Amino acid sequence: MSPSGSRTKGHVANMKRSKGRVGQKGELFPPRQVREEAGLKPGDHVIFKADHGRIEVVKIPGLREAFSRKKIAKITFEEFENTTGEVLGE
Repeated sequence: MSPSGSRTKGHVANMKRSKGRVGQKGELFPPRQVREEAGLKPGDHVIFKADHGRIEVVKIPGLREAFSRKKIAKITFEEFENTTGEVLGE
């Protein structure tokens, strides 16, 4: 990562940045504009990733959203079964 914080061309540099706060019980309160940019709504589930003093929040899509996304992986059912078997040690 470059000193300016750019991980990939324009990715981090173009992110919206705003101050938030941490509540008394450790709750994170990102500003509305940041939540909107990330597509976060009340009740959404997220994954937190912590690394060297930084926290990344990643939205876990619901089933409807996940299935409506463009499919990028191409795999046959047989390949899927073989891979699953290898992972599960079968």
